[in-house]
Amino acid sequence: MTTESTTESVFTGLKVLDASSFIAGPAAATMLSDFGADVIKIEPPGAGDPQRRLSSVPPSPRAQANYGWHLANRNKRGMVIDLKSPAAVGVLKRLVEWADVVITNFPHG
Repeated sequence: MTTESTTESVFTGLKVLDASSFIAGPAAATMLSDFGADVIKIEPPGAGDPQRRLSSVPPSPRAQANYGWHLANRNKRGMVIDLKSPAAVGVLKRLVEWADVVITNFPHG
């Protein structure tokens, strides 16, 4: 009997574009990453995803690191894209074409 060591998970090879913020969207992308998906999280320039500042709102405990942010965005690669810029259209199009899954919770319009 032989045993083979494998590092592949159920979603190994799945490509995910995470264009979401606040809880549900990032959590879904994180669960996919936990099971092997390659996730790219996009954020706006400047302050980044508004969830980055959530730890400074009471009743969050004071800490040097934003635990909630790290928890919701572990195992992801990050990219800054100004979606309000005309130049971003081509970059976003390439990312969407690359991805197998796109997660977003932007409002319509």
